Amino acid sequence: MTEAIFTLSDDRKLSYAVYGPADGEAVLYFHGTPSSRKEILLLENVGVDFDQMLLACRLKIIVPDRGALTTFHPRRTFRSFAEDSMELLRHLGISQCAVLCWSGGGPYALAAASCFPNTVTSVYILCGITRVFDKQVLKQMGLNKWYFLTARYASLLLQLSLAVVRQTKTLHLPKQWLTGLPYVDYRLLQKIFREVTNLTLKEAIRKGTRAAVHEAAMYFSDYGFSVNNIQQPIHYWWGTMDMSVVELHALEVAQKAPQPVMHYREGEGHLSLYVRCFGEALQAIAQANATCTSSDR
Repeated sequence: MTEAIFTLSDDRKLSYAVYGPADGEAVLYFHGTPSSRKEILLLENVGVDFDQMLLACRLKIIVPDRGALTTFHPRRTFRSFAEDSMELLRHLGISQCAVLCWSGGGPYALAAASCFPNTVTSVYILCGITRVFDKQVLKQMGLNKWYFLTARYASLLLQLSLAVVRQTKTLHLPKQWLTGLPYVDYRLLQKIFREVTNLTLKEAIRKGTRAAVHEAAMYFSDYGFSVNNIQQPIHYWWGTMDMSVVELHALEVAQKAPQPVMHYREGEGHLSLYVRCFGEALQAIAQANATCTSSDR
């Protein structure tokens, strides 16, 4: 992994990381929420050799960070951050690429595909959010909905809570019944809870809590795009035990996208699907790249 900070045209700073071989085909990656550019390093902690995966697939992943060292933007939207990401790609000399995301990165990936169809060739979503958090979605969500609801209705309370988390050296995983997680996810978290916390939540808020809270509230507002109008293929993976991102988000793609490619995984949860299907998504991207290259000859 290499890290850098890019200065956007309006002088804001955009922190980002790059994984994989320098000559690999570019993939733009949107991390979850609250999370960071270091999210992919979680795979190392469960024995996934993603460096070898990237080398074998000849891919390099570019991850713009929405928290940490990136300048807080109080008017950020999914579309505006997609625009920032496109500016980064132009800076890096990338004219076309696939987009990959996990969880809360879903609306960013879809916004990029919707707003920049000449740049984004295809979309790959690992159990990602695709629709506004309305009553129907909230009714089916697990306990994680309270994080988002607090951001919307009591943002100062969430900022203060996250500030306490930032100052706490060691966090402990609550009992399973308090987390609302399926056993398959809870078992994984028991093994890597400290790493998950440090690479996602703590990294996201290490320079302040406003960005994380602002983002959490964004999922209740209009996303600025319609899945119906995204013409690129959208691959979507969803696990049947996922209570963090419920099936309604998968159905949004399956029923509305012009070119949906659905990948349902029986018995997988939110974190477990990420761990077990990340490599599968990379292979799908590499295969699509190879097909495209072959057809251009």
